[in-house]
Formats: sequence, structure tokens, C-alpha cells
Amino acid sequence: MHHSVAAGCVAFFLACPIVGRAQSVVEPMPAAASPPITQSPPPNSGITFPLPRIIGATESTHSDAGFWMPFKAIPSDFVRFFSADSLKIVGVGGAGALAAHQWDGAAIEESQEHVRSSLFQAGNFGGGFLVQVGTSFGLYSIAKFTGSNDLAALGADLTRAHVLSQGLVHAGKFASHRSRPDGSDPYSLPSGHTASAFATATVLQRHFGWKAGIPAYGFGAYVAASRMSANKHHLSDVVIGAAIGVAAGRTVTVGRGKAQFNLSMTPTQRGAAITFTKR
Repeated sequence: MHHSVAAGCVAFFLACPIVGRAQSVVEPMPAAASPPITQSPPPNSGITFPLPRIIGATESTHSDAGFWMPFKAIPSDFVRFFSADSLKIVGVGGAGALAAHQWDGAAIEESQEHVRSSLFQAGNFGGGFLVQVGTSFGLYSIAKFTGSNDLAALGADLTRAHVLSQGLVHAGKFASHRSRPDGSDPYSLPSGHTASAFATATVLQRHFGWKAGIPAYGFGAYVAASRMSANKHHLSDVVIGAAIGVAAGRTVTVGRGKAQFNLSMTPTQRGAAITFTKR
């Protein structure tokens, strides 16, 4: 079906191979039959013979610990995305999008009829990829140069989450080829604005807990509503976009945060409900 909103639209994304570096081993010289003859340097010669400095495979260089080090993990982020946790989130989002597909037109009509579009202009601007990634990278840069390690880690995670989410979103857009509600182009599914906003919310929740996560997810919902109000996305587009954003945010923050949650889908009388369970 042309308007299919199946969650598998991102499964074709290229996995990034990891190439290992081989290291040669120098065989020891066989023991000589007789002790080697040693010769001491001439006394008071003032001449020294420094040994050459050999850098082993596990020794870090200055460039490895430099400004761009956190972003070297981006290719690995795309590989780690295809984990059981991420695929479960995207699967739930895809099922929710399929359930919401029947209300695509009604959701847009309701948002345009009962809500003034001027109220959602900030969401259309704030959820944009350039705004999101520019703010994240700016935060990382300032924190890095001022020596704030915690904020630098936050900025790096946010930047990586946006690069990952938008890579997957654009793969889904070209795979689904779904027209926008206003007919402007065939790249409606999934919503990139929504994915960016929910990726930001997930990273903030993982770093600072639910006190930061709840308002951030609220802003993500506001961005999703703004895209429907602007007649740029269907309801199903923003549902799968939100799932991709959450999964991307969790992928780049593995090991961070104490508050974890599971996603599940509960059937309802008119469709399905997506629930978050804290554990």
C-alpha cells in the first residue's frame, strides 16, 4: 500500500562495518652461542643515543582525545541502533502509527479547526534539524572550551542523537515515498521535526532524569502537533517519528541515567495506546 506506515521502513539502513587494525609481532632473536661483547661509550664523550619512541596500538595520542573524539562514535551509533531495545521501540511506534493511520485526516482537520496556527509557529521552528543540531553542537563547543565536562558530554550526546535520528528518518522518507498532506513533496513519513524533538527529550531525560524529561517530552508533543497544524505531516508520521527519536536518544546514551522505562502498546476500543512504564 502506497501509504504504508510499517515500522520496517528503517531496517534497510546500511550497517557500518568495523575494520580492525592488524599489528605485526617481532620475533625474538635466537640466543647467541656465546655472550655478546658489550662496549662502553668513550668516557666524557657528551654524546647520548636516545631510543626511538614507539607508539603501541593501545596508546592514545593527543588527536584521539581532541575536540572531535566524541563524534568518532557516530558510525558505531548506526550499528548499535539495531539492538533489541531500539527495534522494540520502533516496532511499538510502527504499530501505533498503523493504528493511528485511520485518523490521519481527522487529526489534521481538528488541529487546523480548533487551534490557531500562530500558536505552533515556535514548534515548526524549534523542531527543525538545523536549529536542534546547531544548538547542540554550540553547547558542546562552548562547554568544551570552558572545561565543563558534564555539559560537553550532554552536547555531544545531543549532536550524535540528531545525526542518528535524521539519518534514519531520511532513509524512511525515501523508502516510504509518502506525500505530505499539502502535496508539497513525497517525503512525509516519518516526521523529522518530531524525531529531533523526541531525541532531545530522551537525551535530557537520560542525563537529568524525569524532572527534565517530562517538560522536554511535552515540547516534543507540541512540535508534533505543530507539524500537523502546518499541514506538513499526518498523525501516523509524527507517531513513528517520535519512536525513532526516542530510540536514537537511547542508543547514544547507553549506560547513562538511572531512570529507565519500557514501552508497550495496549489495545483500546478505538485503536491502541502507547504506554511508558518506569522501572
